[in-house]
Amino acid sequence: MALRSTVSWILIAGIAGLLAACSVGKSSLGDDPATESQALAVTWTDGQPAISIDCKTPGGCQSRAVAVCNRTGGEYSVLKMENMPTRGDMSEIRGPASVVIRCGK
Repeated sequence: MALRSTVSWILIAGIAGLLAACSVGKSSLGDDPATESQALAVTWTDGQPAISIDCKTPGGCQSRAVAVCNRTGGEYSVLKMENMPTRGDMSEIRGPASVVIRCGK
């Protein structure tokens, strides 16, 4: 009986973790704990508005870019990309990742 209860709790925790990992990023600017990212409005070198996103986790910048650009169906153009993380890399060595995007194509 105790084993069944323990397995149930592990299963519930696993599902909750999976839902958190697959969550959609915050569509507004600012800090987003779900994707471990920060999005700011900036002016790009061409004088046009853009969005700068700093992220810590693999896929965090992409998830946030899609969420921020939801009014264009998640479509965006990458203007600049630095230190994009990959699974298994050492972020302490790589440094923080960042991307500058513009919503739409």
